[in-house]
Amino acid sequence: MKDPYGTHQEPPDEILALKQRIKELEQSEVERREIEKALKESEERYRQLVEGVSKGVFVAQDGMLKFVNPMGVEILGHSQHDLTTLPFTHFIHPDDRNMVMERHMRRVTGEKFATRYDFRILTSGGNIRWVELDSVTIQWEHRPAVLVFISDITDRKQAEDEILLEREKLKTLSDNAPFGMVLLNKAGCFTYINPKFTDLLGYDLSDIPDGRTWFKKAYPDTEYRRGAVSAWLKDFSDAGPGAQKQKVFTVTCKDGTQAIMRFTPSVLASGDYLMTCEDITELRRLESHLRQAQKMESIGTLTGGVAHDFNNILSALMGYASLMQVKMDKDSPLRPYVDQVLSASRKAADLTRSLLAFSRQQPVTLAPLDMNTTIESTKKLLKRLLTEDIELRTSLAKEDTVVMADRSQIDQILFNLVTNARDSMPKGGTLIVKTGIADMDSRFTRAHGFGKPGRYVVITILDTGEGMDEATQGKIFDPFFTTKETGKGTGLGLAIVYSIVKQHEGYITVYSELNRGTAFRIYLPAVKARADHEENAIFPVTTGNETILIAEDNEEVRRFMREALSEYGYRIIEAIDGEDAINKFNLHGGIDLIIVDSVMPKKNGREVYEEIHRINPRIKVLFTSGYTKDIVLNKGIEDKEFDFIAKPLLLDELLRKIREVLDRHPRNPSLSG
Repeated sequence: MKDPYGTHQEPPDEILALKQRIKELEQSEVERREIEKALKESEERYRQLVEGVSKGVFVAQDGMLKFVNPMGVEILGHSQHDLTTLPFTHFIHPDDRNMVMERHMRRVTGEKFATRYDFRILTSGGNIRWVELDSVTIQWEHRPAVLVFISDITDRKQAEDEILLEREKLKTLSDNAPFGMVLLNKAGCFTYINPKFTDLLGYDLSDIPDGRTWFKKAYPDTEYRRGAVSAWLKDFSDAGPGAQKQKVFTVTCKDGTQAIMRFTPSVLASGDYLMTCEDITELRRLESHLRQAQKMESIGTLTGGVAHDFNNILSALMGYASLMQVKMDKDSPLRPYVDQVLSASRKAADLTRSLLAFSRQQPVTLAPLDMNTTIESTKKLLKRLLTEDIELRTSLAKEDTVVMADRSQIDQILFNLVTNARDSMPKGGTLIVKTGIADMDSRFTRAHGFGKPGRYVVITILDTGEGMDEATQGKIFDPFFTTKETGKGTGLGLAIVYSIVKQHEGYITVYSELNRGTAFRIYLPAVKARADHEENAIFPVTTGNETILIAEDNEEVRRFMREALSEYGYRIIEAIDGEDAINKFNLHGGIDLIIVDSVMPKKNGREVYEEIHRINPRIKVLFTSGYTKDIVLNKGIEDKEFDFIAKPLLLDELLRKIREVLDRHPRNPSLSG
């Protein structure tokens, strides 16, 4: 600085200091403006971040919300004003408030625990929303606070609830399924076993934690287990999601018993395995019985056809032998031979009846029959079947033992079973025949595996013989099965017994132990009807002079009937089939009786009767047949309504039956369709 006089002077220190301060202030202002600019930019970024985030953000302090971002307002469903002026607990569902506040206080005090959890809130409209909360401790206005982030998880919760509900439904279904269910993971471990599986086999998760343990316990036999494992592994290796291949194995249960099980494994999309199973032991038993019944039916049909032809042959054979016997002198040297022919023929007729009984098609005449009386009356005959070293005992029930049965077939049951018992006691023993009463109910049928509810008469045949093993017991009712030496048994005895019992709607069981004996028990439905003990009326064999039309397609039988009846004074007209019978009836007048074969060519016995009955409603008819009764009934001929005589025809029986029909007052039966 220059003075007025031209001299240079320095500015005072105060001025220099002032300049320096001004310069500093200017620099500070620049810095402040830069800071303000940076702060505004930071605040803008913060605002954009907080307001644009998809989560709700708020600051909680002293039970109030000090700050709430727009998304928080939207999620909580209240106004900004309400959110920042009302206590935070006001927005929490009442059932969740204590839990949320407890966690909040623990967080504020610095306790470390899981910061993320779910709870429910209430919107201003009263709607419930699920939110997920995460928090961190901060300083807000120099005081502790909690920075909170929330997300609306209502949709997720609803989906989870629906999934949980579906899982509960599936668990309920699987827990109550009528079949066993197990789940296996990829490692071969069992993750679930339903109650039915345990009910069927006895095993639960503690018994079979994995497939290896299962195979060892379910299939203890090494060879069988090897085959089962191989089959399972092959199926699982070949199968894709949803694929199913059924397998049937015999499984050893926890209690040691065995069951036939059908398994259906499925590969799930997750790679795990679902296996269902059902016990088919009873089904297999029923299938076996069905096959047995079908086999019996097939053989029965065959024997029925054979019996028809055989009966026609026997009718001629026995008829002509009877005629020879009648015509020859008692002292004739040929008479013993004729007697032998008749004796052998009767045995053949008995065999035919046995075949028909086996096929369950023998003509049956059911009537009230007292089993106690029947056994007493046949006791002497039964003793004759036994050897001297076998003692026969009877033990008869005090109750009524009346059943609806065919006496001849019941006798055959007793004879066959007693004969079977005798053969099982070659060294002698004791045979007991007992009667009793059994009341079958649902508990009985479940325990024994057979029967219909009702009252039954029980006939027991008990011997102390050699007994049978289980394999033999399973076959004894098979036709032609026998344990006897060749030539000493036909194998039909017990098959016939079985068939007769079934024909009477009854049941038969067998229990046997080797070297201890066998017990057969027959259950026949009891009835309250009184048994008829009167003897059948006897019709004397007498001659006649009536005219009889014989309609028979078998020439030998027809010729025998013609010669035999002519011998006893009857006038005979022959017809070779149904149509011929009608023509002969129209051609000849004064016919008193028609003997008609039930099954003939062109027109059967029913059709012949109906046409002739329209011509003469008072005509008398006697039906005959060598066919089984089932076939005769199918032709509309019921022997309870019409006179019927079964082949083979015995001369004395035929003559008595003809006289019985001719001497009876006319009646007008009708054939129902």
